[in-house]
Amino acid sequence: MADDSEGLSGFSATMGEDLRLPKLSHLVASRLREQIISGKLKAGSMLLPENKMLAIFNVSRPTLREALRILEAEALISVGRGARTGAMILGPNIQKATEYATTMLVHEGVTMRDLHEARMFFEPAIVRSLKGSALKEAVVHLRACIDGIQLALKERRYLDVLSGTNRFHEELARASGNKTIAVLIGMIRSISDDAYSVNLSTDNGANAEAIERNIAKTAAGYAALCDLLEKGKAEEAADFWALYMGRALDFLNRSKIGDRRLVLPSPGGERPVR
Repeated sequence: MADDSEGLSGFSATMGEDLRLPKLSHLVASRLREQIISGKLKAGSMLLPENKMLAIFNVSRPTLREALRILEAEALISVGRGARTGAMILGPNIQKATEYATTMLVHEGVTMRDLHEARMFFEPAIVRSLKGSALKEAVVHLRACIDGIQLALKERRYLDVLSGTNRFHEELARASGNKTIAVLIGMIRSISDDAYSVNLSTDNGANAEAIERNIAKTAAGYAALCDLLEKGKAEEAADFWALYMGRALDFLNRSKIGDRRLVLPSPGGERPVR
C-alpha cells in the first residue's frame, strides 16, 4: 500500500488554515445580541455594570469593551462615558436597517419611481384584504393621517405634508396585519421621507407648485379610498387604489422626479437624490 502520510499531512495543514475560531469579543457580542433581539434584555433598560459583566463572561476588560463597541455600531446599545456603570439597551432599530437598505438601493441604482412601484405591488392587495375590525381600525388611522396632511397643506408646511403622505402608506401596510410587509413598507417610508424632502427643498418654484397641486389631489384620493372602505367595498377600493397609484406614477414620470436616483446620506444626515 502506498504511503499517503505526506499527502494527509498536507491536507490536515490546509484544513487547519481554513478553520478560524471566533474572537472572544464576537462571541460575547453574539450572546448579548441574541438576548436583546429575543427580548430577554428589554429596550430602555441598562446592561449590567462592567465588573459584573466581566465576571459573567470571564473575559478581559478590553474584550468586553470591544464586544460593546460591536453592539453600539449595530445601534443595539448606547455606551456613554460611564461605561463601567452599564450601557443603555436600544433594541433593534428600523432606522439602522433603513440606512443599510439605502446603501443597497443606491448600489442598485434605485430611483424614486422604483420606490413608488414597490408600493404598487403591495398596497392594492392590502386594501382588498381588509375586513371586519381591521378595516374599521385602519380607516380611523388613515383618516387621522388625512387630517394631518390637510392641516399641514393649509399652513404650507410642505415637508410635514410629504411626511404625512408617507405615514398614510405605512398605516396602510400596518393594517395588513403582516409584520414583514409592515417593516418593509416602513423602511420605504423612511427612505421616501428624506428623498421627497430633498426634492421639495431643491426644486425650482414651478416644480414645487406642481408638487403642491399633486399633494392636494393626493389628499382627495386618500379620502376617496377611506369612503369606499367605510362602505365595506374592499374590492372596489382595491381597484380604485391601483388606478390612483398608476396616476401617481404618471406624475412622477411627467415631473421627472421619478428618474432621480437615491444617493448615500450626506454627513449632515440627509438622504439627497440626484
